Amino acid sequence: MSRLILLGLLLCVAACTAPQGKKLAMNSGLAPVATGPATKAALLTLNNRDEMISLNPNATVTVTLPSYNRDGYEWRLAEIPDPTVLKLVSKEYTPGGNWTKPGEQTMVFQAVGPGDVDVKMWYGTLWASPMDAARPYAFVASVSPEEPKPAKKAKKRSKKS
Repeated sequence: MSRLILLGLLLCVAACTAPQGKKLAMNSGLAPVATGPATKAALLTLNNRDEMISLNPNATVTVTLPSYNRDGYEWRLAEIPDPTVLKLVSKEYTPGGNWTKPGEQTMVFQAVGPGDVDVKMWYGTLWASPMDAARPYAFVASVSPEEPKPAKKAKKRSKKS
């Protein structure tokens, strides 16, 4: 009996973990969604599927997707992004106005280090496979090597008589 319980726990842990993704080659050729030295935060929705987002170190990407969050259905990572480039810092669900309207599931990622990483998500339950997902969602996060330095301010010269 205890072996059966142990086997069940091992299967549950294996099913609940997503494989870890890898860094992509820099400049994968996709057009960026948001770029520039001032990119501190970005917001992605269902309309930004399969796009690239350029980020500075420590910037955040907030992904907001429609979700009913019933019977175990929610947005899940198909693979964990390379933690040296991007990490998931929060995940929450906000219900819709009533039971017939979808709510929103929000995931916030933070840029950690330089590189490009593919973020793949799918909508389903723990009992389903990411391969069965009817609604996959993906984007590429491109983190620049260093945060831009603020422009130097010109010093005012004092008038000497």
